[in-house]
Amino acid sequence: MRRRLNLGILVLTVFSIQTLMIHPDEAWAQADAPDPGIPDLTSLNVRLSHRTIHAPRHFVKEIVALPHVHAARSKIAPSPRAAILEDDHHNRVLILSALEDGSLQAQVLVDVDFAATIPFVTACAEHRRCAYDRRPMTGGLGCVAICIQQALDPAVTHETP
Repeated sequence: MRRRLNLGILVLTVFSIQTLMIHPDEAWAQADAPDPGIPDLTSLNVRLSHRTIHAPRHFVKEIVALPHVHAARSKIAPSPRAAILEDDHHNRVLILSALEDGSLQAQVLVDVDFAATIPFVTACAEHRRCAYDRRPMTGGLGCVAICIQQALDPAVTHETP
């Protein structure tokens, strides 16, 4: 029994070494894969919610008001109350909320200089006419979320639209 176990371990070891030798690039690519715990800002996804979402206080790095950014409310369907920006691994980066008074607020959940992107977000929202676009998904809050998505993407040049 012990001899079979040793022989099995030897076969498994040889097979593993051969696999690494045949496909070394794949083995190293898996080792160099990005950490799923660190958000990838180049391809953020936007999820809309009809409920206002408040992140737990210990997750929020910064709360930023967007006083000069306006989002239209839908007339044909319930308007989203929150937009969650997250990466493909569901690491949340920011929660954008429409408050009861109509103002917008962003809860920043990662270490990113969001305040520096506010001029771009404001100009983008004005250019896209987010304050007047009443389409349920791509207008209003969704429109502003797309502007924030573009502002946070390091691959996008941040010139005013």
